[in-house]
Formats: sequence, structure tokens, C-alpha cells
Amino acid sequence: MIELDIILFMGHSLIYETCVLLFCSLILAIGGQGKSAAKFLTVYMVFVVMQWFVDPYVEIFIFSLLHFITVCVRKLLPCIMLGKWLIATTEVSSFVAALWKMKIPRDVIITTSVMFRCFPTIKEGWESIQIAMKMRGIDLNMKRMVTSPVRTMEYLFVPLFISVLNVSDELAAAALCRGLDKPGHHSFLRNMSY
Repeated sequence: MIELDIILFMGHSLIYETCVLLFCSLILAIGGQGKSAAKFLTVYMVFVVMQWFVDPYVEIFIFSLLHFITVCVRKLLPCIMLGKWLIATTEVSSFVAALWKMKIPRDVIITTSVMFRCFPTIKEGWESIQIAMKMRGIDLNMKRMVTSPVRTMEYLFVPLFISVLNVSDELAAAALCRGLDKPGHHSFLRNMSY
């Protein structure tokens, strides 16, 4: 992931970025996530087209801000793709064992393992919030976001942030209960049945 960030920000041409994104899409497709790869490619193309439309008006502040956002999202998209692939294909215990083997500091390992477990839980919480909003007759659409953005953020983000805080506390406690902060050598056992 760190190497991919460096590779992405070293290149300045759109062809270079597209090649890196296609490589990440290939990794997703080989990993059994072809639909996700297609969605990411579609999002990337939308952002490229959006940038082409915004470029002539970049002197205007709003269009300059929109240009900045499109470029940032476009540059981070391959990292998001590989992060999604990593979370979907790697067990947390294997990931933590690899970090121990690389002699990463203990605090980084605990934080990373909590984050690794937190993303699927955040996704479940997001889906639950959307279901609860639909049950109350509150639809999340562009019109509502434009007409009442503060209320929309209140309905979405307040429950999501509270859920994330609770989940992160529970996951941190679970990680400590499993002995991740124990000094000394850590062992790792995995059944490799083929």
C-alpha cells in the first residue's frame, strides 16, 4: 500500500494513473471481486470525464475546488481498491502475524488490527442506518442532501460516528484480551488444509 502511494504520486500523466488503476483492477478481478473492479473503473472514468469538463473553468473557486476533489479521489482510488481487496481476502490473524514478523511496533499492530476489523463493522452499521432511515420515511438522495444538508448529516453521521466509537472501543478491548500487548514473542498457528 505504501509503495502504491509512492508510485501513484510519482506519476503525473493520466495514462500512468490509468495503467496503475488497471493493474489494481486486475488484482481485484483475480481475487474474485470482478464486480467491485468494474464499479471502481466506472467511478474512475466518471472522475476523469468530470475533470475534463471542469478544467476550462478552473479559475473559478467552485470549479477549482471540484477539480481538486476529483484529482484527489482519482489518485486515492487504487489504494482504496487494494485496501478493499486486502480486507476481503486476508484474515485478521494472518495480517497481525505478518506485522509481528516484520517487527512493526506493538502500538501500530494493535491500532491496525482494530482498524482492520472495524471496516466490515462500519459497513454493517451504515447499512443498518440506511434501513432505519427508510423505515422512518427518510430517503438518502441528492435532493435531500442539497435542500437540507445539516439534517441529512445529522441522520447519517451522528449514529454512524457513535457506532464507530462503540465498535472501536469493543475491538480494542478484544485485541487486548487476546494478548496483543503481551511483551515477548508471539506465536501463530494456522491450519493449512488444501
